[in-house]
Amino acid sequence: MARPTTALAEWLGRHGLGQYVQTFAENNIEYSVLPDLTEDDLEKLGVSLGHCKKLLRAIEALMAAGQRTGAATAVSNVTEVSPSSGQHREAEFRQITVMFCDLVGSTQLSEKLDPEDLQKLIDAYRGECSTAIRRYGGEVARYFGDGVMAFFGWPYAHEDDAARAVHAALEIVSGVTKISGPVTLACRVGVCSGPVVVGEIANSTASWSMDAVGETPNIAARLQTLAAINTVLVSESTRRLVSAVFDLQDLGPQELKGVTEAVHVYRVLGAKSAGSRFEAAHSGSLTPLIGRSSELSLLLDRWKKVKEGDGQVILLSGIPGVGKSRLLHELKSHIQHEPHILLHHQCSPYHSQSAFFPVIEQIEKAAQLTAREADADKIAKLKSYLPRLTNNSVEPVLLIANLLSVSTENRHELSELTPQQIKNRTISTLVEMLLAFSVQRPTLCIFEDAHWVDPSTLELLDLIISRIGHARVLLIVSCRPEFHPPWIAMRTSPYTRSLDCPKPK
Repeated sequence: MARPTTALAEWLGRHGLGQYVQTFAENNIEYSVLPDLTEDDLEKLGVSLGHCKKLLRAIEALMAAGQRTGAATAVSNVTEVSPSSGQHREAEFRQITVMFCDLVGSTQLSEKLDPEDLQKLIDAYRGECSTAIRRYGGEVARYFGDGVMAFFGWPYAHEDDAARAVHAALEIVSGVTKISGPVTLACRVGVCSGPVVVGEIANSTASWSMDAVGETPNIAARLQTLAAINTVLVSESTRRLVSAVFDLQDLGPQELKGVTEAVHVYRVLGAKSAGSRFEAAHSGSLTPLIGRSSELSLLLDRWKKVKEGDGQVILLSGIPGVGKSRLLHELKSHIQHEPHILLHHQCSPYHSQSAFFPVIEQIEKAAQLTAREADADKIAKLKSYLPRLTNNSVEPVLLIANLLSVSTENRHELSELTPQQIKNRTISTLVEMLLAFSVQRPTLCIFEDAHWVDPSTLELLDLIISRIGHARVLLIVSCRPEFHPPWIAMRTSPYTRSLDCPKPK
């Protein structure tokens, strides 16, 4: 029998997926093969849908880190991040966001657990942190025992580094509590944005790690100690950068050890439930729409056809910033007083390998599910939200609950199905839901920023387009020019229209 490599076994273990070690070994999957695995490959191996998502996220983080460092094994469990020879970067003055994360009650854990069990938990905790941090474009700067310091904005900067840091922090808080083991883990996170002198420093062993000098990392560390269990605190400087994206609770000025002046502190409650990135960033008043009257008229004309039972598909294509999202916003504003159902799916650059991510997010928001409520309450909300379907052999609520990783009493009914069968039935159920909604009222179904769409959602789009010819559905897929969906090239849908969105004159 094949034996798993130590590196691969440790990597799977850190992500709470140790049960697949032998499966990978029997199929000759080595550590170096991980970046080549696809969602279909994992399904053939018998990986469950939830674990498939988790594996793809971890592989995506591994690939991203490997591209930056040139290393084949980018997800590391070392105490310091050590760049290869010749990659040392001198210290420089930068505006970054610093995150500090700490495991709660580690001293008590060391008293309850033997060292080997404790080390496994800490490894899994570090793996959860590094996966989230790297997936959102951050860098693990250093591990301090059970503490983690990360930088967002150095050495690679993004326009939304502060938001990326908070997204990662929320994901860490959620993920750490789900780590399987003899005890339930908890953590707390502090985030602060500001100027620092940041670079790589040498230690006594001649290896290198990242460090930042200035008030910003100190405040982030102090915020972490102030935070309640499983919460994220941010400074005023970070609030100014993320308030359009996250709901925050004002905790007022707080005295922090080592900081001369009181710091205004905010608790992150969660991401705002705006329908799109555009609406999250433009919550105030907008200037009048200029130079888009013909495109808007076309969309409204297609909406009129939809209300008459003539399904329509629009591919809205254009370069970044040209006004695709604003056009969708105007369409929704024009029909807001008409009876209709809106299904707005926002694709994400952070989840392009997370199966059905935009669909999951849309259902959770529409059904008003919250992370902290019991699974039984989530099931009740799903039953209230989902339309009644009568032609499914498996109860739709069961499939949707499985998609959302919500436990149900009759979950065993899915155990007789293969992962591929579950996926196929889930896609069919999602399409039947859309058709059922359209029977109730004309339905506007939007998939925004489809250039970031995951493969599973792309399969869903293919089936939707083949089924809505005589349904009251207007499907709009917005994207950048580099996105080339197969259903446009094949021209199998005569009711499909490609609408280019050029720069206004």
